[in-house]
Amino acid sequence: SAIGPAMEVFGKYDGVEKLSGERVSASELLEFVRRTVSEYALSRILKNPNIGDIDVETRFYLLWRWTYDSVSVDFDGARLLAQAVGFELTEHWSNGFLEKKGEQISVLDAKSRERAFLERGRYDSMIDVLHASLLFWEMNNKKEIFELLSNHHYLHNNTFWQVAQAISEVLPEGEKEKQMLQGFIYGKDSYNDRDESTKLEKGQKSLEGWI
Repeated sequence: SAIGPAMEVFGKYDGVEKLSGERVSASELLEFVRRTVSEYALSRILKNPNIGDIDVETRFYLLWRWTYDSVSVDFDGARLLAQAVGFELTEHWSNGFLEKKGEQISVLDAKSRERAFLERGRYDSMIDVLHASLLFWEMNNKKEIFELLSNHHYLHNNTFWQVAQAISEVLPEGEKEKQMLQGFIYGKDSYNDRDESTKLEKGQKSLEGWI
């Protein structure tokens, strides 16, 4: 819906130039429109105009869930959505984030990535950390959640929790990941309590040292 009006305005002129004098091509305009629309959509979904702290993998995941949920999409459709946030599909085949069957692309949820996490042993993006946290939450392993979020500086990171809430809101009722997210978010204070208890323990040891 945004591309049509943009191209209509673009077509009214013999040429459109950048400040440098370089002509703007139709393909550049399309890329600009897709990027602008995706950023606008993400800011609305997150209820926060500042999305600069969110990596492209996480932006892509959130935008995909909002647009397609768990539906598989043909490669060209997936590629266009990926380009809008600067995400390169072909660089993520082997990390458990995407699944390709023939020409159909799907994005994997937390449960579907469990084996991949065990094999990789690392978390490269915000959505990786969030998915791993959901798996630990399902096992009621608050210690691992605390350590994971602390190590990646997400325990008190408002953007991280906004992303978790936004994904929960865009997923349909009854979906497993939505239920996991709701439970994980509900337990947020208990992870903070673990942080406080750690500080208290350190304080007690320090006091013992003085005594």
